[in-house]
Amino acid sequence: MEQMPQPIPEKDPPEASLRQRFVSGPQSGGSGILTVVYSQVRVPEGRFGLERLFMDTRHACLFLNDLRWRWYEGQTAAIDAAIDAAVAEAKPSRIIHYGSSMGGHAALAAGLRRGDGEVHSFGPELEPGRPGTQSADYGLPHPGTAAQALTLALELARLETPPAHPLHLYFGHFDAADAAGAARVLTRKAEVPAMAGVHAHELASCHASHDHLYALNVIRKIIRTFERDPAAELAARDLLQPLPPAFHAGFAQAAELLVQGIVPDEAELLRLSGLAPDHIGLLRLRADAAAACGNLEAALALMTEAEAQIASHPGLAALPKRWRKDLTLARIRWMADLGRQAAAADLLRSLAAQMPHDAKVLALAGELGINLPES
Repeated sequence: MEQMPQPIPEKDPPEASLRQRFVSGPQSGGSGILTVVYSQVRVPEGRFGLERLFMDTRHACLFLNDLRWRWYEGQTAAIDAAIDAAVAEAKPSRIIHYGSSMGGHAALAAGLRRGDGEVHSFGPELEPGRPGTQSADYGLPHPGTAAQALTLALELARLETPPAHPLHLYFGHFDAADAAGAARVLTRKAEVPAMAGVHAHELASCHASHDHLYALNVIRKIIRTFERDPAAELAARDLLQPLPPAFHAGFAQAAELLVQGIVPDEAELLRLSGLAPDHIGLLRLRADAAAACGNLEAALALMTEAEAQIASHPGLAALPKRWRKDLTLARIRWMADLGRQAAAADLLRSLAAQMPHDAKVLALAGELGINLPES
């Protein structure tokens, strides 16, 4: 069995977990761009997130990785020193801070703190540690309130002021944590017209929107020169889905309640549904809420509708398989709990034939006593 990567123990000082690799780019014909690429979580020692992707460009690149998987907490000085050294060597005409998820948070924080370049941040958590976020899953402490979260990360407080360089924030709002970030940024933009340089791209996607956009070849088009308008590329794939900030905020709040074992009020979920009919993230949330109340028939119908919405949109077929798989696995479990063993077995075998077996699929098959074909 493949050994899973493990984080460096937290007892080590934060700077001990930061790894870096500078690549100067081509000797001639370079782009003049230094791209600082912040790795996502679970990238093991010796590797860097998105390294292969950027090695195909003509940019100088500085790759960074936090091996503690602590969202680059306590590494500000080490990051700045690495960037300063890369700038001194590359002498770039432009700097880009780039990352996804944990790396997106770090890219946004560094871009705001330094004010020296454009930011492309995919799925950044503006409040790391909130219930239901990936950072909370990795043990980051609950900040308590949004205001406290900004106090803990002073660079993010600079989101409250106009940026020195363009900020491109990509929020896959089928995910509640991304929806929370979209709500905060969009609300602030409405209050401060001078924040036109902050571009909040509201995506019909999940938290792993970078993987989704890579599969659709959008990412390569954006990073090749960083001259293309990301909004135009996203619109060409029909992936921009602007929604009221009130929807994003309400959806995020309802999802956070459910994560903590509190079933959201059904009337509130219906109100949100009125703001964004057929929203896949909300359909999934409503299904999970119905299941938490024991209403498996309603849960099954809602999750089936969520999957139907995915199937009806050409661009959503490229959503990451691991995310789509979770919706189907939920339906299979609910079918089995309703006594529909044959239907559950058929659906699980169909899923296993379409996607590689993983621990979740194998565990559910074992639990339900279903034999799967070889993957």
